Amino acid sequence: MGIDADVHNLVGRYCDAVLRVDIAEFANAWTDDARWLIPGDGVIEGRDAITATFKKIRPSYRQCIQEVLNGTISYVDGDNASARWQIRELQWREDGSVSELIGVYHDVMVRGLDGSLRFSERDFELIYSGPIDGSGKLRSPRTL
Repeated sequence: MGIDADVHNLVGRYCDAVLRVDIAEFANAWTDDARWLIPGDGVIEGRDAITATFKKIRPSYRQCIQEVLNGTISYVDGDNASARWQIRELQWREDGSVSELIGVYHDVMVRGLDGSLRFSERDFELIYSGPIDGSGKLRSPRTL
């Protein structure tokens, strides 16, 4: 598999980990010295700190679904790549409210010694945030 396919698979695995609250898969998406830049939390450095932040914030949602709207791989150099993804995220909160975020992830990815491609940096640029109608029925995703 080429790096282009690996980049797309990494983003897909990340979105799936968010959906399923899969802490191990989420952690596996990052390099040891990664940086995650998210609005409100600033820069989080290191896989352990990033995973701890995810473990803290993700359970505040009954469900969180990320939809990749569009993406562009902008740079490839051997086993390194950068890409930009337009993301729509739907968030069902424990208080019953539902909101959406629309933004852009600016990513830098590297292949480790084990052959796995991981994020070394994810910078989320928030474009829109607001409430949406959540009157429909929310169901849990199937487990693998």
